[in-house]
Amino acid sequence: MFRNINHLLCKPVANSALLFCCCIGANSYGDEFKHELQFGLGVGGQYLPHYRGSDETHLKVLPIPVVEYRGRIFKSDRDGTRAEFSLAERIEFNVSADLALNDGAEDNRAREGMPELESEFQLGPSINIDLTGHGFNRGLILRLPIRPAFAVGSGVEYIGYTANPMLTWVQPKVFDKWRLSLDVGALYGSNDYHEHYYNVAPKYVTAIRPEYDATDGFSGTFTELSVSSREGSLVYGVSLRYDNLRDAVFYPGPLVETGDYWSFSFGVGWLFKSWSWTEKI
Repeated sequence: MFRNINHLLCKPVANSALLFCCCIGANSYGDEFKHELQFGLGVGGQYLPHYRGSDETHLKVLPIPVVEYRGRIFKSDRDGTRAEFSLAERIEFNVSADLALNDGAEDNRAREGMPELESEFQLGPSINIDLTGHGFNRGLILRLPIRPAFAVGSGVEYIGYTANPMLTWVQPKVFDKWRLSLDVGALYGSNDYHEHYYNVAPKYVTAIRPEYDATDGFSGTFTELSVSSREGSLVYGVSLRYDNLRDAVFYPGPLVETGDYWSFSFGVGWLFKSWSWTEKI
C-alpha cells in the first residue's frame, strides 16, 4: 500500500516520498551557498499488496522523473523530499511528504461491492535524532514522523493521521559503491485512518464479511532493507520490506487476510541535465 518508487533510486520507506528520486547537493563557501540541481528520467516498479493486510498483490512498473535539489532549507535527496531546520547539532526538524497510488485495489475480492480506495497523500513534521554523531547520512538515526493523510481522487478528503517511529541505520559506502540502509519501525494510525481502510459498514455486510468498526492504535511493525548506487549519470536501487500485522488493532477485521507479507521495489534512472547557482548568505 504505502510504498513509493522514488526512494529506490536514492533512499528506498517506507513509507516509503513523492514520485521523485534525487542525487545532488549544495555547498557553502564563506558567505555564499551553492545550489545544485539534477534532472533525469527513470523507471520504477513495485510488487506489493493492494493494501496492508490484503493477500492480493499487484506489480506496477511506471516511468518516474528523477530530480534532486538541495538548498539551505528545502531538499530532495536520498533522505526524501522535505523542508529541513536544524534544532541542535544532532537534532533536526523535517517537513516531509509522501504519496501512495492505491489504484490496484478496485478489483480486490475482500472489498467487492465497497468503495474503491483512492490514492493517498501525507504531509507532516518529523523530529530526527542523530544517535551516533556521524550526521544524518551515516550511522544510526531515530526518526519520529507524524503525518496527516488525505485521500486524493475526485476531491481531497482528510482521512486521519499516522505516526511512524523508526530506527534507520545508514552506511553510505559499502565496498566503496553501495549505499545500504536498514529501517526498523512501528506504525500507529488514528481512528479515522483505520476506519478508511478497514471499516465494514452495515450496508456492505455479506455472508462472509461481517460488520466491523476499526479503532485507533498500533498498526504493526516493518523492516526494510534498501541498497542503491550510482555510476556516472546512472542511478539504481532495490528494496525489500517485511510487514507484520499480527498485533495490529485491526488484525481481527474481515478485510485483513494475512498477518504478514513481503514487498519488493526497484528503480533505475538516468540523470542528463544539471544546473547550479550561487546565493549570497
